[in-house]
Amino acid sequence: MTVERKTHTLAFNSNFMKKILPIIFLILFLQNSGISQSAKPDKNFTGHKEPILGIAQSPDGKYILSGSDDNLAFLWNENGAIIDTIAVHEKSVNDVAFSPDNTRFITAGGEGSFVIWNINGTKIKTVPADKVYVKTVTYSNDGKYILSGGGDNTAKLWTANGKLIRVFKGHTCTIYQASFSPDDKSIVLASCDNTASVWDINGKRKMQLKKHTSGVSAARFSPDGKKILTASFDKTAIVWDLNGKPILRLTGHTDEINQAEYSKDGTYILTGSEDGTAKLWNNKGSLIKTFGEEHTVEYTAAIFSRDGLYAIVSSKDFMINFWALPK
Repeated sequence: MTVERKTHTLAFNSNFMKKILPIIFLILFLQNSGISQSAKPDKNFTGHKEPILGIAQSPDGKYILSGSDDNLAFLWNENGAIIDTIAVHEKSVNDVAFSPDNTRFITAGGEGSFVIWNINGTKIKTVPADKVYVKTVTYSNDGKYILSGGGDNTAKLWTANGKLIRVFKGHTCTIYQASFSPDDKSIVLASCDNTASVWDINGKRKMQLKKHTSGVSAARFSPDGKKILTASFDKTAIVWDLNGKPILRLTGHTDEINQAEYSKDGTYILTGSEDGTAKLWNNKGSLIKTFGEEHTVEYTAAIFSRDGLYAIVSSKDFMINFWALPK
């Protein structure tokens, strides 16, 4: 090989490496960073015609329950077949919940009532629960109580059969989520008045959480009961200690966060946003994975599967997607 040809070859290789190395580094970065996105879900359920506003999985993992802006709730089996259609609500089905013993479920409606059902689809009771609309409903961990909240700016504690026990007053905007502590002795409320609040079960407010700059859309206790997770229309989520001090802020979503929850073991946090994605974080605040692609949507519901294998997330085309979690 001549000196001239060798010099030309070396120059070509050098230029080629300068062009290709940044691409290689970018691919490696994406593969090992939280901004990488899953290619596709392992499975999906299809049936709703409007945005899905609530998803729940039965404690035994056999059923999925979904509520939608199409005024319907679907009860699905684990293979994605619709085994019951709930069509009693006059407006959107804003939230859904299973009882801890797998024998009942609840659907919460935009017309202001929630309905208690047997798992076989027979109706137990319709409960007029809110003067405006019911936004959130859940069972206590022991199954003895139901907690609801909504557009009249209050949360309400009920017996498991729908008898009113107590009203929690203090917020000045819709209660977007109401949750029990693991020992069922406290509750936390998320409100669009930009705050969350913690109460004892007897109705005494213990503290307010004030750091979000827009409405608080989600509020839950950690599985060990030692922390509180909130999420907001300000596109962030915050982890608080039980003294009301913020100890961690999660940033990365580009639109309002609709839902947030801890994994069963407290290792991970899942957030769902109107940017069309759900994000998986570790409990130190590092982004692990993004599920889906960014699209402006009306709502993204997101929960962990009971077996800890999937993030169950609603999609822009009204499907329920099962995204595999990192092992």
